[in-house]
Amino acid sequence: MTDRSLFHNLGAVLACFLCFFIIQKPRAENFERLRIPVESNADKLLSISGALVEINADSNLEVMFEKNSIRLRMYTDNMFRTSRAELSRDAQAVIRALIIRLRNYNPSHIHIEGHTADEPTNTPQYPNNWYLSSARAIAVGMFLINEMGMDTKRVTAQGYGALIPLDKLDKSKNNRIEIIVTP
Repeated sequence: MTDRSLFHNLGAVLACFLCFFIIQKPRAENFERLRIPVESNADKLLSISGALVEINADSNLEVMFEKNSIRLRMYTDNMFRTSRAELSRDAQAVIRALIIRLRNYNPSHIHIEGHTADEPTNTPQYPNNWYLSSARAIAVGMFLINEMGMDTKRVTAQGYGALIPLDKLDKSKNNRIEIIVTP
């Protein structure tokens, strides 16, 4: 069979398929079966933020609404030791509580951002802030995957170093992890 005859046959099949759907009279019952109740993103975002209220009261968590997601900001003072990327037990407890509440909403994506202050770090393991912020974001992502059973296809991590400071004067606010949850 030549390429030309293959395309001719595929074209004929496609034309028959389209004619069937154009000539076929649409029936309401066919469409009713396809109707699936869908909660809007805004409703999901409000529900998620409501579920996080308890955690917000007990920890240093900030919850911010964005266009199609919620950004959860946690300052890393109690999450990591200086120039280290291993999650503290307190950080694990907060993240565990977050994920337990988020699981009910089946988020389509969780993106973790690591940020540091502009104070230089220079250790053999983390020669600069970009390495450190990336390692911290990855540590949170790996905790979500390994300890909380999150799907690897739904979790990403990225480090920004000191590129996006929140406060030039209070540098402790620049050391943070941000988790962006997309419903």
